[in-house]
Amino acid sequence: MSTNNLNLLSYGDSSFTNIRELNMIYVDKTALICEIAQQRTPIFFSRPRRFGKSLLINTLSSLFADGLKYFHGLEIEKIWNDITYHVVHIDFSGFADNNASDFKKNLDEAIIAEFRMKGIVSLQEAYGIRDPSTILDEICKTLNNNSIVLLIDEYDAPITHHINEQEELKMIMATLNNFYAIIKKYSGKFRFIFITGITRTSHVSIFSAFNNLKDLSLIKEYNSLLGFTQNELETYFDAHIENASRILKMNKIDVYQRLQEYYDGYKFSFEADETVYTPWSILSFLDRPQDGFRNYWFQTGGISSLIINYLTITNDFDFLSYDTDDLVVDYYTLCDKYEITNIPNYVLLYQAGYFTIKTINSDMANLILANKEVESSLYRLYLLANNLTPKSTLKKMMLMISSAIDNKQLSTIINIFNKILNECVSSLSKIFNDERSVRDIIYAALTYIPSLRVIKEHDTAHGKSDLEIFTGKTYFIVEFKRTYPQTRSASQALKLAINQVKQNRYVIVFSQNCNIYRVAMVVSTEQKTILQDYCQEVL
Repeated sequence: MSTNNLNLLSYGDSSFTNIRELNMIYVDKTALICEIAQQRTPIFFSRPRRFGKSLLINTLSSLFADGLKYFHGLEIEKIWNDITYHVVHIDFSGFADNNASDFKKNLDEAIIAEFRMKGIVSLQEAYGIRDPSTILDEICKTLNNNSIVLLIDEYDAPITHHINEQEELKMIMATLNNFYAIIKKYSGKFRFIFITGITRTSHVSIFSAFNNLKDLSLIKEYNSLLGFTQNELETYFDAHIENASRILKMNKIDVYQRLQEYYDGYKFSFEADETVYTPWSILSFLDRPQDGFRNYWFQTGGISSLIINYLTITNDFDFLSYDTDDLVVDYYTLCDKYEITNIPNYVLLYQAGYFTIKTINSDMANLILANKEVESSLYRLYLLANNLTPKSTLKKMMLMISSAIDNKQLSTIINIFNKILNECVSSLSKIFNDERSVRDIIYAALTYIPSLRVIKEHDTAHGKSDLEIFTGKTYFIVEFKRTYPQTRSASQALKLAINQVKQNRYVIVFSQNCNIYRVAMVVSTEQKTILQDYCQEVL
């Protein structure tokens, strides 16, 4: 099938009307959207960035403003029978980086522009720069009951952007509190209120003013409201995946498997039966499959002011030390409202999309990394947060690693690994006290090279390998062992590593026609390096 015959992807477009008018692929979630839109209580719904919250808001806007005009053939067409309304849409991400004064001014202007543009009220002149709540109060006095639909996107963007600026944050919070208090005061004027965000912030009054605010974020029925399920991926995108398999010269089943490995795995409810894919990553891959299975989420969703700014005030940059087997949380911990400067790190990483739920029972779950893309993103975040990002000279050097692996140039590989450790580890780091941490830093750096397939802790019936790098021609499998002062010498560590590689026979799991290269490497705790003289190919 020619790419000209494929239905258009909605890559980068969150306009529901554009998607429908241009006949782009639209994954039909409208039965769930109908359930939400029929409710009369204010709704809150949180998801990480790049999960389609803006498209959801836009779809609701079209439904309430235009009725079923753009919903022909979708599930909601058979069940929706409400009238149309004036829709006010405020996207706080548009002025998230404003200082407190400009934030107040821009929110003021956004309120006036939205109400004037929709013809809801006739405003002769701007009221002048006052508190936005004053403007909103004067407007709401003129409205009829149940006449307005209010959609608020990324409510917490201004808060998270200024999390490390105490005075600015205090003033922005005051503006927001007054704004939501007016909405509460005139709640009878609103037919429907829908609010999205990432965090649940206790000092913003959407959670105190709206005593009937319904949070759908962790409810089973809405687990797959955003994101693509496996069935949806196969139903809506199979032709595009078949196209990708031709371009990549891969079996289509293998493409599906790789997509699942890299972009699936998110679960947002303790009782959910299925996981979902990150929609941004799937659409990015299908838009240019020739680029391969890249980390599409990190640059647009993973590098978040929420995370970086939070880490600067908590001074806790060592989140790689989390053992996710020990990250057990209960339902109420994830539902709790937190002061924005005092969110537990693991909860914040869950809210931002780094961790997801692995159910233990209806009340308890592990927080785990959802997929390879998220795993790669977490390690990149670690490097970024610690200001240890590989420099351009190192990145250039890392490009040599494929050739070095294919040609079994062990000394070159070790030099590259040590260069990574030298640039990406601070002098105070304790990572050399744990070979797993050494491996994680190397893994994180190598994920910058899209042509490589890098895997850590590949769990098989024969055990877990430390690190695997696939160049397309060669599988390079590494077992790291570190020295212990006075108790494990370099030669002893090397012997342990060699025995482990031989006994676990990791290579049996590979059926590709490729070269397999197994290596034991010794990490010196004292010298903080991988020792050239204690690294050996294992035959």
